[in-house]
This record gives sequence, structure tokens and C-alpha cells, in this order.
Amino acid sequence: MDKDGMTLKEFIEKNHILLSTVAVFATIVALLSNLPIRWMGTLLSFIFIAGIVIVWHEIQTQLPKKMGPKLFLFRYVLLWGLWGFIFYWLLEFREIWHVFLFVLLFAMFLYLILSSLKPLTEWKFLIKVFGIGQSKTKLQKFLRGIILFIIGYFSLYAASLFSVPLNLILDAIKNTFK
Repeated sequence: MDKDGMTLKEFIEKNHILLSTVAVFATIVALLSNLPIRWMGTLLSFIFIAGIVIVWHEIQTQLPKKMGPKLFLFRYVLLWGLWGFIFYWLLEFREIWHVFLFVLLFAMFLYLILSSLKPLTEWKFLIKVFGIGQSKTKLQKFLRGIILFIIGYFSLYAASLFSVPLNLILDAIKNTFK
């Protein structure tokens, strides 16, 4: 590591297995498009693309706070590449996303809400009420369960509300580029 932080070469040496996994999964996705049983190829491609997104997220978590300029640029190449890949995933597999887009949106809303509430766990009042970091009473477990249920219900409601118009927008975009 130099004075600027981790270099791109060091990052690749440290995470070459994850990067290779993304490359192998992408190759498998390309090969699956030629399967004679079209629906099986589509389903397997969808699953391997989900794997790519998960591994890509893991690569993002491995990035150090202090990094050299090339690694800094590589970070944004990875980030924009991931968003472009997710956008492709949403457009290419419309028959799957018509039914399951709300699941992706539910996970996204749940993640956004829970991650935005995380700083609140440092408030002394909330630590006492919810028993954060200590053994919990039945009331604290009940309150925590109610809060998680409300957050989950709101996330599911928002996901189902937004999935229909988002599907229409994605269909329009896909039809534009046919």
C-alpha cells in the first residue's frame, strides 16, 4: 500500500477470486442464451445474473476507504457497470420481472429503510426502549417485532404500489430499443 492507499493492482491481487467469479458467471450467462430449451436458458441466465449482482456487491464491500487514483476510478467503473447490468437484467428478463419486480423493490425498500434507521440505534433512549446490545425483555422483543412488521409491511406495500408503473416504464423502454 502506498501513501495514497491501496493500489488497483493490490486490490485485484486481493480480490481476484471474486473478480474471476463474476467473469465465469458472465460467460455462463452468455452460453445459456444458446440452450435449445429457451425457458430453461432464460431461467438459468436469470439465476446466474443474480449471482453476479451478489458477487459484485461483495466486491464493492471489499473496497478500502483509502485508495489510489486508479482504484478510485475502478470503483466507479464497477459501480456504473453494476447499475448498467441491473438495468439490462430488468429489460432482458421482462417475463420474469412482470411477476417478480415487487420482490426486488421490496428488498430495496427494506434495505433503504433499515440502513437509514441504523444511526438511530446509537440514541440512548432507543437503546433503553428496545434493549439494543443487551438482553431483551418480552416487551422490548414485542416492540421490536411490531416495528419490524410495520417496516416490512410498508416496504411490501410500497413495492407492490411501484411495481406496476415501473413495469410499464421498463416495457416501454424495451419496446423502444427493439
